[in-house]
Amino acid sequence: MTRYLLISRSAEYETRLRRLLRAKLEALPGEYLAFGPDETLAQLRGTPRVALLGPLLNFTESKAIAAALQERHPGIGLIVVREQRSDLEDWVDGMAIHAVLSPEATDQTTVDLINRLEEWLVTHGKLPPVDDEPDEAPEEETPGPEATGLGAFGLDALDDDDALLDEPEEPEAEEDSPEDDEDAEDAEDRWILPVPLDDDIRSEVIAVVAPKGGQGKTTTAINLATGLAEVAPNSVVLVDADVQFGDIAHALNLDPHYSLADVASAGDDEMALKALFTHHEDDFFVVPAPPSPELADDIDAAALGAMLRNLATMFRYVIVDTTPGLGEHALAALENATDGVFVTNMTVPSLRALRKEFELLLDLDILPSNRHVVMNFMDKSGGLLQKDAEEIMGAKVDVLVPRSGAVVFASNQGVPVIHHDVRDPAAKALRELVQRIEPSAAPSRRRIHRKARTQ
Repeated sequence: MTRYLLISRSAEYETRLRRLLRAKLEALPGEYLAFGPDETLAQLRGTPRVALLGPLLNFTESKAIAAALQERHPGIGLIVVREQRSDLEDWVDGMAIHAVLSPEATDQTTVDLINRLEEWLVTHGKLPPVDDEPDEAPEEETPGPEATGLGAFGLDALDDDDALLDEPEEPEAEEDSPEDDEDAEDAEDRWILPVPLDDDIRSEVIAVVAPKGGQGKTTTAINLATGLAEVAPNSVVLVDADVQFGDIAHALNLDPHYSLADVASAGDDEMALKALFTHHEDDFFVVPAPPSPELADDIDAAALGAMLRNLATMFRYVIVDTTPGLGEHALAALENATDGVFVTNMTVPSLRALRKEFELLLDLDILPSNRHVVMNFMDKSGGLLQKDAEEIMGAKVDVLVPRSGAVVFASNQGVPVIHHDVRDPAAKALRELVQRIEPSAAPSRRRIHRKARTQ
């Protein structure tokens, strides 16, 4: 059966898509569009669920065939296959399509996008579910129709009786479960895209750094992203650049499909990048660390720096949680940062380490102009006063975060503490940090995390 439709003038792209989708793909040459959308779709044999339009179709052709497909096949998914150009937004605004795919996207990205769109259409009731069919025989082994002139291609494998007999049995109907609802919510989140950035908005790249591990750097970065997303929803991205042992995905109870390794290697294709972000329900995006430490070797510091500069053209705020210390990845983040959030605690070794870090960054001339010092785990029983700590590290403390069990509890729940327990002293202190960067980020009842509201 036809499951996917390609209308394109690129024989090379058609060949590639046939290799990926095999007999599930029906392709119509774009030359048919010269006769109008009705004549083009009159050549269609099956009932496609997802259609790919392009490459090498112009705006008028794409818009007309998209409208005709939606009229004939309500609920169909539409993907425009087109390289990124300055007029891409006009295309997105000018026709009802679901996604834009670069013709240079990798095979994996292409297949993932098609599958995710189809999944989204099913979970939102726009298309009925279908059974996955066994892979068909390779195209060259399948007797195909005689291709004459502009004749249609493909799909004859399912005309074979054996192929039909091999179809899997119809699954028994199942009642909706909470897991189904979560899957639908997850699918919906994956289709939320960053808000376009106005030309007059200045982006801020905020590097969250610490000279040692265990200072509360990741908690600080998570709550900073959460608070800034309240004033810039879906225009904040949190990058876990602790390339070997980053755990932001776990701390936020996320199940990402892609990681920093994928995003850093995606280049500057904005549409391809947007498909790789993980959306959090508090209206920000996450680029999680690689799932395994050995994958960190695939991320070089130059690629990380280029990625951050690219993200700064797409998001109002780019929050970067760095590797402890001043390794090459942390330095790459600081080189591109407008703000540095330096996290330490009230122990003498940590304070001295932060002093050395400041001295080194000054020598390298990459200390961000906007500096915020966060003193974490503040505890008066430690034997040091604030003025003692400031003297040791040679810098003023900007935010004091008291030690609090609520932070640990919120982290174990996968919820940012500023939404989990807004009255906790640590949450209030982290809110103070958010407001140092964006003064309008005041808490409100509406912004309290919905998980917390249901508890």
